[in-house]
Order: sequence, then structure tokens, then C-alpha cells
Amino acid sequence: MPVFESSRAYDLGSLVELAMANNPKTRAALFSALASKAAVGEARAPYYPRLSAEFLGGYDKWYTPATEAPDFFRRQQATAVLSIEYLLLDFGRRAADVSRAVALFEAAGLMVDRKVQEVVFAVQSRYFAHEAALAKEAAASSMLEAARTAVETIRLEVETGLSAKPELLQAKRILLDAEYGLAAAAALSRNTLGELCVATGLPANAPVQLSAGDASASTAPLRENVGGLIEKALSIRPDLAAKAGEVRASEAATRRAQADFLPEVRLQADYAYSAFQYDSETGPKSNANAAGINGYGAFLNVKWDLFDGFERVERLQKNAAEEDAARESLEAARLDASRDVWTSYHDTLSASRRVDAAEGFVASARENFLSIEAASRTGLSQVSELAEAAGILAEARFERAEALAVYLTTVAELALAVGAVR
Repeated sequence: MPVFESSRAYDLGSLVELAMANNPKTRAALFSALASKAAVGEARAPYYPRLSAEFLGGYDKWYTPATEAPDFFRRQQATAVLSIEYLLLDFGRRAADVSRAVALFEAAGLMVDRKVQEVVFAVQSRYFAHEAALAKEAAASSMLEAARTAVETIRLEVETGLSAKPELLQAKRILLDAEYGLAAAAALSRNTLGELCVATGLPANAPVQLSAGDASASTAPLRENVGGLIEKALSIRPDLAAKAGEVRASEAATRRAQADFLPEVRLQADYAYSAFQYDSETGPKSNANAAGINGYGAFLNVKWDLFDGFERVERLQKNAAEEDAARESLEAARLDASRDVWTSYHDTLSASRRVDAAEGFVASARENFLSIEAASRTGLSQVSELAEAAGILAEARFERAEALAVYLTTVAELALAVGAVR
């Protein structure tokens, strides 16, 4: 089981592996599945005979009626009883209970798979958001450096009369905006790192170190059409399969309620040994007696509830309604799954176009910056123009980082919607 190491640099894959071991949501789902497994064993228990032992010991004073006078006695008694009982025939009660427990166990296991997928997506989305925040912080730092250079240069030009004071005031305002932008970007970076830690199953203040990520991503067209992805989601998503398991559990509960209208046939056998000592009194006579007795018996017990105040009728109606509700819930989940795939698919297409546009924006801003930088060396452009071009380039990089994070997140959302997260 992976253990967090503060000295280690984590990439996305190792963070996902760490989350599988540390995120309490995955462990809670696993424990729920284990509880459902135990419930299956509990439901199967009535197929076995029930064996019980009982002991009774003590002292009493009582009497027995007699023809001449009551026979008073004082008694010390110890009795041990061994009983065995077996349910021979229950008309489907046990089978329905086992079917329901098995269906719920399978559903719980499938929900573990879905919870794992959700945790993987949470780590992925927080990781991409943090990478974007780091890129924004780097862009804001570059913008601040350019603004400081512009302020210092214009201040010198004002002192030599080459620039006017309003230009210096404008440059200082840009510098203040850049300082605020850097502070906001740094706060965003810290917040996204805290969210990433929590998604991994660590405290928000855990000293997680991240390895350098790859800022590039392929925005090639999706290989499958949206219709094919929806069909795939309906066939492989574990939460939909879990919903189908809940429908089967509801059907079993209805069968159980129907079986309650029929009798139960049990075989019961008992063996007892009683050792006792007593003193009896009948008029002037008194006798002390001691004895041990073996007792046994075997019975065929047929029980049939003929009327119970309509309790079984109401239970059957309740279970039938819950069965219908489970079917409708499954259908609603299937519709929601198709919507999730449809939305994520088109969000991914839109995000890929945004990444392409951002790349073009960066290329254009870089070309403009290099052109103005070359012109500034020959005095053909002002420092304020160079600072503005540097700001535009930083903003373009900022937009590219944001677009790339959104694109990667939408791809992860699409994988989650399809149920293909691994």
C-alpha cells in the first residue's frame, strides 16, 4: 500500500495510486461492500439447522394437589436441554432473501468501482487545475517583471526629459495591477494544491511536492462518435450496473413478501436431562427423594398466519411500489448517463478548439513581442510599448494554460461519463 513521502516528487500517476490507498471515500465504499458480503452469509444461514442449548437450575417451594391434602415440597433442580430445529419448507422465503442479499452485494461491489473512478477523476481535475494555476502564476510573475522594468525605465526617461510624468503614473498603475495579479495567482496556486491534497486523501496542508508536468497535450479529434460513446457508457458504467442490481434486489423483496402468505414447515427435536432432589410433606409424613430423568421429543411444526391485520398485504404493496421505483430510477440514471456523455463530448470538442486558438494567440503575441523588442533596441518603439507587448504575451500564456487545463479536465470528464476511467 503506497504511503505518503514528503521527500518524494509525485506525478499524476503516482498521485492517483496514492489516492487509491488513502482517500476515505474508496475505503468507505469497500467497507460497505464487505458489509453486503456478510449480509449474503446472513441470508443463507436459515438453510442450516439451528442448534441451541439451555440450562435451568434453582430452588423452589410449591405443592401438588392430592386427594387427601396438598403435597407440599421443597426442590433443588438442574435441567440441561439440547434442541435442534430445521426449516423444511418455506415456499421461497430463504431463496428470495438470498437473492436480494446477493444483488445488493453485487451492487455494492460495482459502486466501489464507480467510487474509484470518481476519485481518479477528482485527482486528475485538481492536478490539471493546479498545473494551470502554476502556469498562471509564472505568467503573472513575468508580467510583474515587465511592469517593474517599464516603471524603472520610464522613471529614468522622466528624469532626463524623454518621457512625461503621466506615462510614469500609467506605468505604476500597471505595476500595481501586476502585483495584485501575482498575489491572486499565488493564492490560486496554493488553493488548488490544497484541493489536490484532499482529493488524494491527505490533509490540505500536506507538504506534497510535484514533479514537473508536461504542458503539451494532443487535441486530435475523438476517435469515436458520441452515439457510440453513449452506447458504451450504458453497457459498462458500474453505477448503472449497480442500479440494475438494486432492481433485482427489489424484485427479490417482492417475492419474499409474496411467500409470507404461505405456511412454514419446521422439524424440531429436543433432548433434556433433569437432576433434582426434593423433600415432600403430606400431613405428618416427610420423604426425601432424588432422581434424574432423561426426556426427549420430536415434532413436526406447521405454522400458517391466516390473518395479521393486513400487514402482509401492505408489505407486498410497499415492496411492489419500491420495485417500480427502482426500475424508474434505473431508467433515469441511464438518461443522465447519456446526457453526461453528450455534454462532456461536446465540451471536449469546444475545449480542443480553445486550446488551438490559445496556441495561435501565444504565437502571435510572441512574434509581436520579439518585433517590438527589436525595434526598442534601435529606438523605434517606446518602453511602454515593449511592456504592453510583454503583458500581452503573458496574458496569452495565461490563456493557454487555462485552455489546456479545461481541455484535459473535459477529457477526464468524458472518460468518467463513459465509465472508462482506470
